[in-house]
Amino acid sequence: MDTQRITGAARQMGGRLRRVAGDSGYRARQSAEDVYDEALDLGARAMRQARGHAAHLADDALEAGQALYGRSSAALSRQAGEHPLVLIAAAALTGAAIAWLLSSSSQRR
Repeated sequence: MDTQRITGAARQMGGRLRRVAGDSGYRARQSAEDVYDEALDLGARAMRQARGHAAHLADDALEAGQALYGRSSAALSRQAGEHPLVLIAAAALTGAAIAWLLSSSSQRR
């Protein structure tokens, strides 16, 4: 009788331990899933913020490039207006250089 009581108590204790272990395993899994979901949300939020910052940087770079292009075009126009002979000479030299390059490449063939 004592053996049966001890065996029954051990089985009952084992069942309780299994239930406690199952509950704690479920809670641990649920906690891990919650942490995973939170990390996923944080990552998505960081991605959206980075994308927004990159778009702002690209817009700023475009505006700066357009402003620089406008200033350089104005400066070139002003210089061409002040020194038209230099502009004509530069264009003639550029044309001569291109003609020389094209003629030398056709002679090699």
